[in-house]
Amino acid sequence: MVKKEKLFNDKVLFKHYIFSIIGYTSFIFVNLILFILSPIILLISFIFFDRDRILFSYAIKFFYYVFYYLNIPQRHYFDFNGMKSPKKGQRRIYVINHASIFDVIFMSILPGAIKSIMKESYTKLPLIGWLSILSGNIILKEDFGTGEHFDFYERVKEKLERGVCLAIYPEGTRSKDGKIGKFYEGTFKLAFDTEANLVPVVFDSWNIIRPGAFWIRDVKTAGRILNKIRYEDIKDYSYKEVAKVIRTIMIEALLEIRDKRRENDKKYYRNDSQFLKIDLEMREELEDFKKKINTELYNKLRGIK
Repeated sequence: MVKKEKLFNDKVLFKHYIFSIIGYTSFIFVNLILFILSPIILLISFIFFDRDRILFSYAIKFFYYVFYYLNIPQRHYFDFNGMKSPKKGQRRIYVINHASIFDVIFMSILPGAIKSIMKESYTKLPLIGWLSILSGNIILKEDFGTGEHFDFYERVKEKLERGVCLAIYPEGTRSKDGKIGKFYEGTFKLAFDTEANLVPVVFDSWNIIRPGAFWIRDVKTAGRILNKIRYEDIKDYSYKEVAKVIRTIMIEALLEIRDKRRENDKKYYRNDSQFLKIDLEMREELEDFKKKINTELYNKLRGIK
């Protein structure tokens, strides 16, 4: 495996300064306005008994669309695959690869009222953390007992039943090189425990803000919503098998997105030899994964007869 320091050229160009100034200014402005309006949004939610703060979710969605408008250089290429918001009673969990810190903004375009399960430490961040609490996201404590564990699942189940979509990054952290890392299986156990449908989502956004970096290097994001996986189709398998198969399918989709971007954009950053090598490793790892996963389940979820 090639070490990180030999992989990436982190030289900051003039255009990165421009992208960063416009991007961060737009982001701070939009979030400040949202924070100022929070009391009004919360009051309206209280009046209309909006206990899940659905209104707040759509307010965030609206203001992040304003951010996309203000952040003039940004361009999105996203395939919704015909996905609509879930109806009341339909439980949905979006399973997303975590490529960049930009993903927490990018996920706002997903259909439905979106809530995240986030670590308690994240809520301590200025402004962003405060908005995360106000918007009704589900806070995961660092340590909790058996009783709290049961209560956590019940609260999540109730939100899912009321049409709230959960967005979860099963890798638990951002990718260091643009690959899709190993999944923590808790997301899939949650889906089984709550009988929720899973919707895999692939983001190709790693180069927007690289992990551990500050500068905005790229203004083109791409992504795709994959086919919905119904609980009825996976209930006879183990959640561990499902986790491995979904990760395999998402890796395939990410490679397909990148291959298409290489064809259409000669300046696409992954045309560089250092990233071609990483993606080649992904292809080799993918073939190895396919030998180890449940083939029957893989074919079923891929729609292969």
